[in-house]
Amino acid sequence: MNGGVHVHSAARPVRPPGAGTVEVLAEYRDPVTQWVVIPADAEVTDLPVRLPGQLKGEEDVLGWARGHGGADFESTVLSVTVTNRSDAHLTLRDLRAEVLDRVEPFRGAMVRLQPAGSRSVPELELDLDQERPVLWEVDEFTRQRVGARPFLDRTHVRLAPDESERFIVTAQIRRSCCAWQLATVFRADDGAEFTVRPERRFRTTGLPVTGLGPVLAWQWFDEPPAFKASTAWHDWCSPGNPEPELPEAPRELRRLAGRFGPHLAHFLSTGTKGPEQQLRLAAALPAVRLAVDLVKAERKNRQEHAARLAAELRGRFPQAIAEQAFTVARR
Repeated sequence: MNGGVHVHSAARPVRPPGAGTVEVLAEYRDPVTQWVVIPADAEVTDLPVRLPGQLKGEEDVLGWARGHGGADFESTVLSVTVTNRSDAHLTLRDLRAEVLDRVEPFRGAMVRLQPAGSRSVPELELDLDQERPVLWEVDEFTRQRVGARPFLDRTHVRLAPDESERFIVTAQIRRSCCAWQLATVFRADDGAEFTVRPERRFRTTGLPVTGLGPVLAWQWFDEPPAFKASTAWHDWCSPGNPEPELPEAPRELRRLAGRFGPHLAHFLSTGTKGPEQQLRLAAALPAVRLAVDLVKAERKNRQEHAARLAAELRGRFPQAIAEQAFTVARR
């Protein structure tokens, strides 16, 4: 799949008092690595397909995952374009996410895709865990905040007739799962304010306590293309960042942490650090120890013993931990 805009919503014309129309277009702008969580209870009987004329790797995997009830994992990235279609100057007063519902992060399989892409417009962020998310500008490369105040508190965005302005908006979440929509507030020269809400709604989820599993990477280069269980890392545990440690754990757990920690962390500990990270990893490592014994029994063709270990693994641990433990144990 090529980079750039992936799926877009239709612009929704709104006629404010005493002016012409304003168009706000909110489009998915999928980053270099995008993850989507498909609920555990989703009925999946099909796979992404290549449409006539498409090349290898151009299957709409993200659209397929979202179409099966999937939620973007950790963040949703939008390209937002506002266009003044009126005959008067307008000032953008606010750009916000309105949370429509909020629930616990849901459990399921995590689907991974790696399109290519680049950005050349202001980078803005929203924290969906907040009741009223505030828009901040961030550096494109370091992701650090730019300025001491929210973006629209310090930046004057004024649109002349037929003028457009575009932003990249990243809505992040860690502790919950929510459906939300974008809202933009404008002020006309006569002081009247009005709000424009594109019709598209988005859903973004954080990480459930028991993690996510299986983690599925779309193997577009296979014939036929298919999903494959993956142990790829998330950004926080990329090279150069410290690996999880369990200083007070038994020797065997410390050994397993050094061997399997990085491969478990991406689905179990993303966004955590310190004691919480160690607690989550400690919960998964006993499952890995059992999964390692299960893999050894299978490779030695000890089927009865392997069946007992598989039953114990399923009985003692949540499904996500058991599935991902088995995946990393087979590496």
